[in-house]
Amino acid sequence: MTSTRNAFSNEKGFALFYMAVFLTLLCIFVGLAVDTGRAYVVQAQLSKAVDGAALGAARMLNSADPRQEAATIYRANFPNGWMSTTSSTSPSDAGFYQLETVPATGQNIVTINATAVVPTTFMKLANFQELTVHATGQATRRMVDLSLVLDVSGSIGWRWPYVRDAARTFVDSFDAASDRIALVFYSNGARVVDAMPAGRGFDKARVMADIPNSLPGGSTNMAEGMYRGWDEVRSVPNGQQSGLRVIVFFTDGATNGLPGIYPGSGISRSLRTTDFPDRNDPDNMTSNSPTVSGLYDTQSGNLAPNVGSQQLLWSDESRRHTSVLWLPLTSSHTYHRSAGIPTTFPLKTNTLMVDGAPQDVRRPLRNTVGANVPPYRTTVFNINNAARNLVEYIANEARADDDGDYPIRIYTIGMGELVRLQLGTRPETSESMLKRIANDLTSPDRNPAQLEGKYYFAATPDDVGPAFAALQNQIIRLTK
Repeated sequence: MTSTRNAFSNEKGFALFYMAVFLTLLCIFVGLAVDTGRAYVVQAQLSKAVDGAALGAARMLNSADPRQEAATIYRANFPNGWMSTTSSTSPSDAGFYQLETVPATGQNIVTINATAVVPTTFMKLANFQELTVHATGQATRRMVDLSLVLDVSGSIGWRWPYVRDAARTFVDSFDAASDRIALVFYSNGARVVDAMPAGRGFDKARVMADIPNSLPGGSTNMAEGMYRGWDEVRSVPNGQQSGLRVIVFFTDGATNGLPGIYPGSGISRSLRTTDFPDRNDPDNMTSNSPTVSGLYDTQSGNLAPNVGSQQLLWSDESRRHTSVLWLPLTSSHTYHRSAGIPTTFPLKTNTLMVDGAPQDVRRPLRNTVGANVPPYRTTVFNINNAARNLVEYIANEARADDDGDYPIRIYTIGMGELVRLQLGTRPETSESMLKRIANDLTSPDRNPAQLEGKYYFAATPDDVGPAFAALQNQIIRLTK
C-alpha cells in the first residue's frame, strides 16, 4: 500500500514537472510569436520610411538638399520611440545616406540604410532582451542632358518677363553637379548661348543669368531652333551621355523661316514670311498681305544680304519675291558641332503624316505651272508650307536619332492666343504642330515607334510658370 502511494506521488511529481516545462516552453513560443510579430510591424514601417526617404532624396537631387529631404521623410514616417523602440538610426549617421553616381549608365543611385531596436517582452524568459531590425531603401534617378530652346521673337513682347522667370526657375530645378543643360535662343536665326558641357554638370548660375532681362526680338525660325537644340543634345560623346536626353522647345507662335543656301550666299540663310491670314488678333501679328523678307544669317539673325521686304497676298500663288526667285531644293544648316548630324533635309515628304494624310499632300509646294515638283517659287504659299514641313521633319529626325546611347525625347510649350489661331495655307494651328513635334499622345499623327513627349499650353503669361513646372515634374518622374 505504501509503495502504491509512493508511485502515485512520484507520477504526480513528474506530471507537475512536465506541466511546468510545457507551460514555460509555451510562454516562450507565445512570447516569440508576440515579440517577432511586433518586430515585423516595426520593420515594415522602417522599410516604408527608408523607401520614402530614398525616393524623396532622388527627387531632390535636382535642387535643394537631398539628404535633408531624406531625413525629413524618414523621421516623419519613423519618429524616435515608434512602437516603443529604444533606438533607431539617426539621419546624421554616416551610413544613413549614400549617393552613387554611375556615369556609364547615366544614373544616380540613392541608398538609405536604417536599423531599429525593439525591446522584447515574453522572450526575456529565454534571455532575449531585444531584437534589431534592418531596412534598406534605394531609388535610382537618371541624369539628364537637356537642350532648352527658347523662342525670343518680338511677338512675345510684354510677356517676356514671365517667360524669363519661368525659364530661370526651370533651369534652377536641375542638378548642377550631375545634369547637363544647353541654352538655345531662336528668332531670325538660332544661337547657342550656353553649349552642352562635355563633362558632367553645368554652370547653373551662368545659364540662368544668360536668359536676358529684355527680349532680343525677331521672327520665328523654329526649324533652325530645333536643329540647334538637337545638335547640342547629340554633342555629348557616346559612353558619356545621360540616361535621359531631352529637348524642351518653347514658342508663342508659328514657324515662318526657311533656312537654306540661296543664290549669292555660300552659307545658310533664312527667308521668312509674317503670319497670315488676318485673324484680328490683339497684337496685330497676322495679315492678309504678309511680308516676305530676308536673307537672315541662321546663327546671328543678321540680314546678310538684305534682299528687301515685299508684301504679297498669301492666297496669290503666282507672285513671288522679286530678288530671290526660287527656293533651294533642300534646307541647309551651316552651324552645328556634333559629328555626323545631317545638314540638309527635304522641304516636304510623304513619310510624315499631317492630320492623317502625307505631309506633301497637306502642305504641297508648287512651281510656276502649279505642279508639285521643283523648282519652287518664293511665294508666301511655298515659304510657309516648307517652313512648317521642315520643323516637323527635323523633330522627327531628332526623335529617330539612333547614333546615341539613348533616344531623344521632345517636350513643347506653346504660349498665348497665337498658337491656337488657324494660320497658314491650310489653315492650321501651331498647337497641332507642337503636338506632332513632341509626339504627344493626343496628336492624331503620333508615332508609336518613337518616344512619347508632351505638349503644354500656357493660355496666359501667368500660366507659363506652371507649364514649365509641370514639364519639370514630368522629366523628374522619368528620371526615376
